[in-house]
Amino acid sequence: MSERITADRRLYLVEDRSRVVVEDDLDARWLYCVPGQPIPRAEAERYGLLDGSPKGDSEGDGGTKQARPVANKARGRAADK
Repeated sequence: MSERITADRRLYLVEDRSRVVVEDDLDARWLYCVPGQPIPRAEAERYGLLDGSPKGDSEGDGGTKQARPVANKARGRAADK
């Protein structure tokens, strides 16, 4: 009999469907599962979900982008010559 585990958060597949990442990862393309959905143990092992974190959690920038600095609008105009 195939055992199943239960998803505890939304997980997504990347473009080539080779790994699973968390919801806010920039590589996320297709919804893989929602909280409470049963996942076959074989798939959980394949995607590295049994240790509690998807393989994509520690790779790359983790889906976060650094914001661009805001322009300084307090500067006065340059003096006309």
